[in-house]
Amino acid sequence: MTMAQTLVYLLEAFVLLFVAKQAYARVFRRVDLKDELYGRNNHAMAVAVGGYFFGICLALGGALSGPSLGWQADLIGIAQYGLLAIVLMLVAGVLCERVLLPHFNNRKEVVEDQNMGTAFVEAGMHIANGLIVLAIVQGEGPLWSGVAFWLLAQVVLVVAGLLYEWITPHSVHSELERDNAAVGLAFGGVLVGMGNIVSIAVAGDYAGWLIGLKTFGMDAVFGFVALYLIHKLTDVLLAPKVSLGAEQVEEQPNVGAGLIEAFGYVGGSTLIVWIF
Repeated sequence: MTMAQTLVYLLEAFVLLFVAKQAYARVFRRVDLKDELYGRNNHAMAVAVGGYFFGICLALGGALSGPSLGWQADLIGIAQYGLLAIVLMLVAGVLCERVLLPHFNNRKEVVEDQNMGTAFVEAGMHIANGLIVLAIVQGEGPLWSGVAFWLLAQVVLVVAGLLYEWITPHSVHSELERDNAAVGLAFGGVLVGMGNIVSIAVAGDYAGWLIGLKTFGMDAVFGFVALYLIHKLTDVLLAPKVSLGAEQVEEQPNVGAGLIEAFGYVGGSTLIVWIF
């Protein structure tokens, strides 16, 4: 690949990022990003949109990597998969708001209240989806099968969120309501970790529905078990004699405890992906 081709592909990727930014600001959040980020110094918006851009970059990696199919074919492929990634990322954002966090308005929390906890959850959802789309695009198969497995992955992420709420001694939703950044950070780590593991389930070439669904189901169940074990091991190994959950819900929440728990999920899931 010549240096000129590389620069053209990079330029196309930045054009797609610009499209992603416009779609996020005008369609999804309906805000002036410049004013929010640099006028109001909205750190919650910076976290949320940063996670969104990172997820888009991960998703674009599937189209940018791999062998070249020719100058024109590569440009068309990058554009197609890039635009699809943007649409899927925005749909995932809506699912996060309507299904994963149904008890309050994410836009109000992030834009008006500058709720860092909600922003961390939203960023985690975007990064998780970036990992999933990356794995799907890198495989060989019809586009419709990739979208179908992406939808199944959304179900797994929602179930993971519900299970996390169940295994924690505190109410995640209630803590997010009081702008608890520590709890939001830990929850965002759960989503990234599960997205990492689910990426194993959707990766590879399409080999038919029976084999695909069987593999997906087994990997999803393994992911739930693995994240539960990581949840326990993180407390024992990274925070001995300390309850990370209790630290996160103190009157002054310990953001460091949320970060350590999030690292446990992300780091542990990354090791699992490398092993597979």
